[in-house]
Amino acid sequence: MEIIGEIGSIIYQNEVNSYTIAEFETEEEETTVVGYLPFIHEGDSLKLFGKFVEHKDYGRQFKIDTFEKLMPKTAKAIEKYLANGNVKGIGEQLAKRIVRKFGDETIYVFKHEPSRLAEIRGISENKAKEMAEDFVQNWEVWQIVGFLERFGIGAENAKKVYDLLGVNAIEQIEKDPYILIDIARGVDFKQIDKMALDLGISYDNEKRVKSGIKYGLIRSTNNGHSCVLKQNLIEFVISLLDVMTENVEDNLISLSVNNEIVLEERTDVETGEEQEYVYLASYYNAEDEIAFRIKRLQKAKNMKKVASIEKEIKKVEKESSIELSDKQKEAVKLVNENNVVIITGGPGTGKTTIIKTIIDIYEEKGKKVVLAAPTRKSCKKDDRNH
Repeated sequence: MEIIGEIGSIIYQNEVNSYTIAEFETEEEETTVVGYLPFIHEGDSLKLFGKFVEHKDYGRQFKIDTFEKLMPKTAKAIEKYLANGNVKGIGEQLAKRIVRKFGDETIYVFKHEPSRLAEIRGISENKAKEMAEDFVQNWEVWQIVGFLERFGIGAENAKKVYDLLGVNAIEQIEKDPYILIDIARGVDFKQIDKMALDLGISYDNEKRVKSGIKYGLIRSTNNGHSCVLKQNLIEFVISLLDVMTENVEDNLISLSVNNEIVLEERTDVETGEEQEYVYLASYYNAEDEIAFRIKRLQKAKNMKKVASIEKEIKKVEKESSIELSDKQKEAVKLVNENNVVIITGGPGTGKTTIIKTIIDIYEEKGKKVVLAAPTRKSCKKDDRNH
């Protein structure tokens, strides 16, 4: 469903992704709306698409799927729009003077006769030009937000697209819709591909094939893989784009020459055969940097080594009323002897006990222990964060 109204007040807005909670005023009621609303200010007129939901703590809310920016129509709405900081250099008092002078024609003046703004006291010709340019630029941003909806890119990604492509984003996307794959995560490749084909791009177009290759690699990384077996990638792209093997292979070479991907030969441990893998360049560089830092760390002086580690392990066992297995003791000793150690094992194999033992030993020796993990829960030990 859709509702039309005005942003009354913004309760919360995330600066990074523009997730917003706001009070929204329609002709019928005032309601709380939640969702991604980039480039929004109080007083903005919007058409919201979504549905009403019942929040367990905050009651009835309108959950936004997408939205359209509406240019304010009445003199009062225009004044509020200008007074809320939408246009650089215009505050509350100047907004009143502008609307008092031009009334319902204010928007027309900004867009088509900006020099007339200099008729108002306090606005020079240069300032009039700057304000009009800012007004038009802001409106262009809204056109970008609406345009991106055609590509299945929601408002949460629109700000990133605008930041990277600027006010000419629509023109650039129309020339090459596939650039969206490099910019926004989670885009619908098939929808972008259909629109590109409708615009006249041929099936074996270089941009299309290269984008299909990148899309295949991105999908793989989303599943936790930093690289893909080349032959598997080729088969995926052929199926995705309905192109010939040569088209994919030629564009793999081109992407490699342009340093957008990395091709790496590896020897299969089991068969001894040479196999070729494909990385997105950013992932290859990240892995390379990680490997470099691990090697440097491993070669550094061991500043944490504790003498008589056997004695320290027994002490922890006694104080904790636990008995480590031989494998667990071996792991603790390896950590003590080396700067870099990888400990693996399924649930219930004793990894947490090993970590706790290591922490206890080092804290007993007055050393500071810092834990890092993907989740907050993984960093906890006895309800303390390290």
